[in-house]
Amino acid sequence: MADGSGTVRTVDGRSVSVGGVDPRMPPSLVAGAGKVWSYRLDSGDVSVIDPAAAKVTGHGGVPVATPLVENRLIVAHKALWIGQPGKLSRITPSGQVTQVALPERLMPSAATATRRWLWLASGKRLLRIDPAAAAQPSQPGQASGSAQAAGVVETALPESVGELDSGYAAGINSPVVRRLDPDTGRVVAEVRMPHDELVMSLAGGWAIGNCGTAMRLTDRLAVRVADVSQDLPAVAAVGSLWVGDEVRSEIVRIDAASGHVLARMPFVASDPDDPAFYLVAGESTVWVLDQGVSKVDTVANRVARVRDVPGMASAVAY
Repeated sequence: MADGSGTVRTVDGRSVSVGGVDPRMPPSLVAGAGKVWSYRLDSGDVSVIDPAAAKVTGHGGVPVATPLVENRLIVAHKALWIGQPGKLSRITPSGQVTQVALPERLMPSAATATRRWLWLASGKRLLRIDPAAAAQPSQPGQASGSAQAAGVVETALPESVGELDSGYAAGINSPVVRRLDPDTGRVVAEVRMPHDELVMSLAGGWAIGNCGTAMRLTDRLAVRVADVSQDLPAVAAVGSLWVGDEVRSEIVRIDAASGHVLARMPFVASDPDDPAFYLVAGESTVWVLDQGVSKVDTVANRVARVRDVPGMASAVAY
């Protein structure tokens, strides 16, 4: 958990400082490669944190990009990648920074990774990046950090991309999810949401619609989660899809293999007048965040409040 002072805290109360400039702006946190990565949007500073020791083990930095929405973070292929207008930065666990030039004026709006490639989307443009090549020094005749040196290949998609998840892309305000070729990025199949619901998000091979349907993308199995149009935060973990029904204040657990609803767990929001919350998943844990932190007991299917954190704005699980 992180706040605007630059303090990153563990649930058990340990903390580490990552500094900052603007106290109204908490650092963004992402987890992966055995680390927690803190990125200060106000200064461009990156701190690499060992979550077991609650200690900063590496530092790096990138230029500040404004507006702040023009920063896209993903941990993949043993590094943190930060997409900004016209450039992509790679930060290693030790804090070493290298940069790759992206096509002019391209601003990544979505990012994902597959076993072999890193993928960035901007509008109808899809970029495939070779992470191994991006980590290597440039070759003779190639500009340092050039798109050529990083093996950047661009593919055009039928509509602007709102969400990327592994081998799938969903359009903005669209009921269609497209399956992409794992090497070329070209569209190989399309899946449409039941009743043309608009896709809100993708998670673990499922699409979440704006009217309460979760659809498994491999076979179009549809599961009704809610009856009211709303934000439906969702994560995949522990062999299940977890979806938040904010209207009913419930966490819905769907077995990923069978599609059966395993449980509907009541969740008591910190502020009954503003019951919005979101979900965060680690490798074997699921958490609920509002103005505090709650942990899901994935065996008993119960949600328990761990602590209240007024003003908390960012959190990550690992």
